[in-house]
Amino acid sequence: MIAATAASTVAADKPAADKLVTELEQRLARSNVDAVNAHLLAHWQSAMVPLHQQTAACQRPALNLTVRLSRGRHPGAAGAHGDALRAAAGRCLVDVMALLSMMEVPRLCTSMASWGPATAARELRRRIATIDADALLRDSPRGQACRAAYHHELHHTRVVVKRIVPAAKPAASAPMAARPASS
Repeated sequence: MIAATAASTVAADKPAADKLVTELEQRLARSNVDAVNAHLLAHWQSAMVPLHQQTAACQRPALNLTVRLSRGRHPGAAGAHGDALRAAAGRCLVDVMALLSMMEVPRLCTSMASWGPATAARELRRRIATIDADALLRDSPRGQACRAAYHHELHHTRVVVKRIVPAAKPAASAPMAARPASS
């Protein structure tokens, strides 16, 4: 019963999702990326969040639109679009890579700000393994650049979990030399 309800909810949401992307595409055709990003920022809950949910779910029209919008000048919008694309890269990396330029790959093949160090390390390792297991990604320049970016972050940033070596005990526990007798 729950599965049937969930399936009908998803089916009911699909036309609304298609409508959102269509409306944003039309808005983009009438204006420009920055105007659409301004609209999304002004309507965060009703527009930006649903667009990014579709992007993270690897819906191709939303992915395509989000990549184009991520190239805008507003840093808040570009950052939000980048996070949605990072989330999508965990599920459909081939689709995301196909839409990015070579310059964008290292910027988007990073951990998400919401991940803690342990989650980031685990997820970066998983994504590197995904690239290594897929011949198309492993052999493509974009796949190699993405793997290099993930690898660099895994080994050179906040994700690195370093073992702390205990400090040596102070010399105070060593026997003291005899004091000369005072006269």
